[in-house]
Amino acid sequence: MQNFSNEQIDEVLRANDIVEVVSGYVKLEKKGRYMFGLCPFHNEKTPSFSVTPSKQIFYCYSCQKGGNVLHFVMELEKLGFLDTLRFLAERGKVSLPENLTKEDEERITASKEMIKINTDAARFFHNCLMDQNGKEALDYLTKRKIVNSTIIKFGIGYALKEWDALLNHLRKLGYTDKSINNSGLVIQNKDGKVFDRFRGRLMFPIFDIRGSVIGFGGRVLDDTLPKYMNSPETSVYHKARNLYGLNFVRKSGEKQIIIVEGYMDVMSLHQHGIINAVASLGTALTHEQGKLLRMYGEEIIISYDADKAGQKATLRGLEIMEEIGCDVKVLKIPKGKDPDDFIKAYGKDSFQKLLRQSTTFLEYKVETLKQELDQTSLSGQVDFLNKTADILSKIGNSIQRELYIKKLALDYGIRESSLEFEVEKRMKQHIDKNTKVLQVKAYHQHNTKNQTQEDTRVSRYQKILLCLLCIDNDIYNTVTESLKEILFGTEEENRLYRLIVERIQQGNGISPAEFLTEVSENDVSEYVGVLEKDCIFEDNQKAFLDILKKLELAYLKRRQEEILESLKKNQSKDEVYKAKLKSELSEILIKMKNFYITY
Repeated sequence: MQNFSNEQIDEVLRANDIVEVVSGYVKLEKKGRYMFGLCPFHNEKTPSFSVTPSKQIFYCYSCQKGGNVLHFVMELEKLGFLDTLRFLAERGKVSLPENLTKEDEERITASKEMIKINTDAARFFHNCLMDQNGKEALDYLTKRKIVNSTIIKFGIGYALKEWDALLNHLRKLGYTDKSINNSGLVIQNKDGKVFDRFRGRLMFPIFDIRGSVIGFGGRVLDDTLPKYMNSPETSVYHKARNLYGLNFVRKSGEKQIIIVEGYMDVMSLHQHGIINAVASLGTALTHEQGKLLRMYGEEIIISYDADKAGQKATLRGLEIMEEIGCDVKVLKIPKGKDPDDFIKAYGKDSFQKLLRQSTTFLEYKVETLKQELDQTSLSGQVDFLNKTADILSKIGNSIQRELYIKKLALDYGIRESSLEFEVEKRMKQHIDKNTKVLQVKAYHQHNTKNQTQEDTRVSRYQKILLCLLCIDNDIYNTVTESLKEILFGTEEENRLYRLIVERIQQGNGISPAEFLTEVSENDVSEYVGVLEKDCIFEDNQKAFLDILKKLELAYLKRRQEEILESLKKNQSKDEVYKAKLKSELSEILIKMKNFYITY
């Protein structure tokens, strides 16, 4: 941060309205003076994430993360401060001076070059597909009924069978061998020989959410294994944190997102007008990918293959999406077909009909369990019903739970009360387990020393003062005579106070969002909590003076205790020192008496 002035950082903040930026990641709804949505930083089903436009800050009342627009992008995109500042500066069309450290410049330059290499490689692959060398690959796409507009939209290409076609092309463009190696587009064997990673494969560029080429997926045109090959992890490509096609879905405005297994499934669905399809990148669905899906969709539909591997991946995906707090369903395609085959055979309308018939997480899990267990024997039925009771005990929706109990009781000829008892017994076990955790926490909290509680209260008051000065800069000019630096107990708080005063005295002023850029990273969320939960007053100036009084009283009480302790422990015969302490104690008692009379 030291590379940029306060004015430059403030300009970036002003150019990036937090509501606009956050809305690109989280669906927000206006509630009074706040905007609320599902928190992108933890798993939840009920929105507790708030954005306050007037203060230009965000805060989650559940996980208690907060900050300004810089902190939001840093946390969500996993960027450093400087990279975030430059990202937002570019977004807000703000020019920043090139005064970075050498390390910063090298990192940013390397990332930009990585994107550029991937982009040039994508163009090379696409050109190879479209000329005579790509006839075999183009014929394959034609056979799969992929049209030219889809090829162009997704930037599909072809990697030649030669060992070093891409390597030589990139060298001709001026890239160094080091940069090419770092891109993951080439492989170096134990003898030091470098050759293209992708050869004789149909190439699918992988885009990040902003549409930059960050990696590739390659598919063979025959039965050679491995069938698919992806780029390795690089500084710009992390397969667990990206989804194929999400850049298109983000722009579509669709509330529903379908997640499928492969690139071809995504392309076929998009080609037929189902533009809300994405695919994971050669791995099972991850929590990071789940959070991305939740950010851009209200309902997630999983449509994996019907084989055992696909069922296992579906269950895991359902569990992840349920944990994250998504409304998630399963699309089952008849006769074991995949989305690509089905939509080509039956068209968009039939596929949309299947979407409307998607089963819930509960229905899919119970149906899968039924297929796994022997339903012809009595013991198998008991096992099934017990395991179903386990599933039902974790369902939060009581209506859904009750309806399913009725259905199962009818299907198996048992009393509803029997199954209800088993479900409630398991629910009680969950509650008892959670209660024990809460009791342990409560025990530790009860044993916290009073002095520590008082210190916490005083620290909170001091933070409220600093925040109020940022919310209403005029307070300083009105109560400046009442301010005493001694009221701020730590050097950090004194530093922040001096910074606020300096900004106000210089006529620049300071807003809550600007103030948060000066707060240490570990304290940002706490200060946002103070801004959102403690600084809600009808009269900020009166509140400020009231808190000053409380701090003054706290200081007097603490000093009183120190003097009494000192007099108690002091065994010396220094009567002058004792008299001085007793005199100070008398003054403190008078001040405290006056405090209670006037306050």
